[in-house]
Amino acid sequence: MSHEKPLLISRIIYKNDFNIALAVFKFKKYRIYNGLYKYHCGISVLKQKVIRQSNINHIIDETQKKEEEKQQAYILVDKDMLNLIPVDKRILNLATKVDFKVFAEDEKTHMSLFLQADSVIDKEKKSKLKYAEKIYALESEKDKYDNFLENHLQSILRDNSLSLDEKTDIIYAASSDLTHKLYANPDALENATLSENIVKPMLDTIIHNENTISSYLKIIEYDYYTHTHSLNVSVYALCLGNELNLDEEKLTSLGRAALLHDIGKSKIDPKIVNKQGKLTQEEFEMMKNHPTYGYEIANSYKIEDKNILEGIYQHHEKLDGNGYPNKLSDKEIGLFPKIISVCDIFDALTTRRSYKSAMKSFEALTLMKTTMNSHLDASILNTFIKMLHK
Repeated sequence: MSHEKPLLISRIIYKNDFNIALAVFKFKKYRIYNGLYKYHCGISVLKQKVIRQSNINHIIDETQKKEEEKQQAYILVDKDMLNLIPVDKRILNLATKVDFKVFAEDEKTHMSLFLQADSVIDKEKKSKLKYAEKIYALESEKDKYDNFLENHLQSILRDNSLSLDEKTDIIYAASSDLTHKLYANPDALENATLSENIVKPMLDTIIHNENTISSYLKIIEYDYYTHTHSLNVSVYALCLGNELNLDEEKLTSLGRAALLHDIGKSKIDPKIVNKQGKLTQEEFEMMKNHPTYGYEIANSYKIEDKNILEGIYQHHEKLDGNGYPNKLSDKEIGLFPKIISVCDIFDALTTRRSYKSAMKSFEALTLMKTTMNSHLDASILNTFIKMLHK
C-alpha cells in the first residue's frame, strides 16, 4: 500500500523531537485545519530563532482579505497528519463504530476530521460518506485499521446490497492490506489466526458462487510484490481446490498454505528477493532455502496441520525429481504443493515486474503445458485451465 500525504502540504520547514511539525499550506486551504488542532500553542515555537516568519498571524487570525488568500500559511500540525493511509470507505459504510480517527477529503472542503476515534457511524455519517472523494486514517493507527479490516471482512458477505463483483473487489483490497501486514511482520505469532481470517471470506465467496473466479480475475493485482503474489496464489488455489472438490476444511488449509507459501523469503536478503533480473547461481542457492525457512516459520506459529506445512515446504518440488529442497518425485509430493505449484507459476508468469512484462494467460498456460510438463501434475494443470476458461 502506498502512503499518501495530504495534498495541502507544500513543504515541511521545521520539525522537532516532539509530535509536531511546521508545515506550509496555501492559506485558503488551511482554514479547515483550524478545527483539528489548537494552533495558538505553536506560536512560541514559531518565535524561536530557528524560524523567523513575518506572517505568523495567520495562525490565529482567520479574517483575511481576498487578496491574501493566495499567501502561504505557516501552521503547526501533528506529525502524524503528514503520513496518512487510505481507508476503504465501502467497508467503513458497513461498520457501526471505529476506534481510530478518520479523515475525509472532498472537492469542497479538502481535508477534514470526519470521525473521532471510538465514534459511532450513524446514518448521517454514512450518508456523508457518499460525498467524500477519499478517506484516510493516521499511519500511526494502522494497526487499529488492520484489526478493523480483519473484523469486518465477514460483514461484506452478509451485505445483500453488494454484487458479487463488488464483494470480491472489497475483500481482495482488504485482504491485500492484511497480507502486506502479515509479510511485513513474518515472526508475529498472531499470523496463524490472521492467515485464516484472510482466507475464510475469500473461500466463502468461492464456494457459494459459481462465477467467483471471473470476478477475482477482474481485480487481481498484476504488479508483482511478494504479498500480492501470495494473495493471488491463495485465490487461485482456493478456486482450483474447489474445482477438485476438496471439502471446506481442506480448502481453508489449502488457502492458508498458499498464502504463506513464500513467507520464508522474509529470511532471505531483500537484495536477492527484489533483484531485477536473473539471480546468480550463488544467489539462487540462497533463494532455494526459502521453503525450509517458511516451514520453520509456520512451525513457530504452532501450525500443526500437516497439509499446510507440506504445501509451504514442497511447493518448489517437481514431478521429475529436479525440484527443491529435497528433490522429491511425483508420488512423494503432496496434493497441496502440487496445486500451489501450478498457481504459483501461473501468477509469476502473468504479473509484471520492473525487468519483464507480464505474459498473457494463453502464453503462460502454453508454456506450462509444453516446457513444464515434467514438473507439474498434468491432471491438476488441466483442471486449472478449464477453470480459467469457464
